[in-house]
Amino acid sequence: MHGEPTIPACEASFPAVTASIAVARHWTRDCVQGFGEPLCRHRVVQTAELLVSELITNAIRHGAGSPLIRVTWNGRLLRIAVSDHSDRRPRTRPTGSTEPGGFGLQLLERLAQRWGVTPHHPGKTVWAELALDS
Repeated sequence: MHGEPTIPACEASFPAVTASIAVARHWTRDCVQGFGEPLCRHRVVQTAELLVSELITNAIRHGAGSPLIRVTWNGRLLRIAVSDHSDRRPRTRPTGSTEPGGFGLQLLERLAQRWGVTPHHPGKTVWAELALDS
């Protein structure tokens, strides 16, 4: 059968508890390193861990249901997607905010080549793409 090449991917659902944040970070590192060269020794691994940590934190704090993380590598871009069952879209806080937290989307903006939100029923997926030169 001749079709499009298979894109390497990892996917896992995590309980909506704060302990899942560290577990998701380690899972992401293992996933990205499992894609092999050139990713396994690249700084994009640490960036992916950081972004997953921020995205799953948002999904746990502001979303609904168990967050689902999907990481794919197409040979050019590493895509991180975190889905939850809430229709509530993420929003950035003003930079002068004195409340703790709330800066995950600013990190996303700075570190990802591009990012976005894809609505679905129920919920949404917040995704980010990283290039090796990120």
